[in-house]
Amino acid sequence: MLPIPAVSMPKSVFISYCHSQGDWVWDRLVPCLRAGGADVHIDRDRFEAGKAVVGQMDAVQDSAARAVLVLSPDYLNSPYCVHEMERAVRRDSKFAEGIIVPVKRAHCALPAKIKRSNPLYVDLKDDSKADQWALLLESCGADLGAPASHWLDALHETCRFLQRGDSVNLVVRNNPKWREFIREARNRIADLGEVDLEAGAVVSRKALVEEILQTCGARATVPDEPNDLVILNRVLLSRPVCRLAMIHFDIVRFRPSYDVNLFGTLRNLMMVSRKLVLLIESREFFANLLPTGHPLSSITTIKTVELNGRP
Repeated sequence: MLPIPAVSMPKSVFISYCHSQGDWVWDRLVPCLRAGGADVHIDRDRFEAGKAVVGQMDAVQDSAARAVLVLSPDYLNSPYCVHEMERAVRRDSKFAEGIIVPVKRAHCALPAKIKRSNPLYVDLKDDSKADQWALLLESCGADLGAPASHWLDALHETCRFLQRGDSVNLVVRNNPKWREFIREARNRIADLGEVDLEAGAVVSRKALVEEILQTCGARATVPDEPNDLVILNRVLLSRPVCRLAMIHFDIVRFRPSYDVNLFGTLRNLMMVSRKLVLLIESREFFANLLPTGHPLSSITTIKTVELNGRP
């Protein structure tokens, strides 16, 4: 049986896969492992032009404590993949140390060198299986704080909305890996900036306006109130669409300087001119954070995505 290490001691993980599984590996497997705290070693990150492929494969594999083998018929027919698999098996031929994690991504027979030890493998032919994702992540010392399929579905939905120009309220409960979620969303949407409303640097309205403009890549001198909003509006109207993650949005309740004029301006930029797309991270639903009749409470186009951690 494959030992399950404590998630408090993440290990470096080498991913061995064939390129026909590359989309799944990069879109789903790698983000989950990295967000869960594993140190992922993989060819696309570490290979250098001008160096021998096999030598680099071996060096990257040897730099990691564990090997995840993404098995499929194409994998088993690839000389490069079989080379990586055989090197991994030589390190733990009896599968006693838990350093090899076989993952079935398609129907295929386990190779004899793996089957003879009868290890517990991960079955992700259907990658919506929460128990199999949990087994994989635990085997790699990773933890998302939420079922992997739910975390991934929320990520894909959020990115799809943002890419088509819809603002999103990400409602977070029970402490899943939400910061890593935001980081992965920013990896996928290159122009998505981030403003942390808990930061002392944005306590005042003027400071927040300065931070928004700077994060959106705009250079502007921001005057004191009320003309700070004039500059915010003028600059953003003159630029391409700005996509911005605003985290710890719950704190707006305790920031009297974030007044009706600020939120009215943001609403106009989001709904009328459509120059601002927000990813609003909060612990409560967006509508519940604002009083009835508030300018932002009438934003009907914002989408809600829930990211629920394990109770």
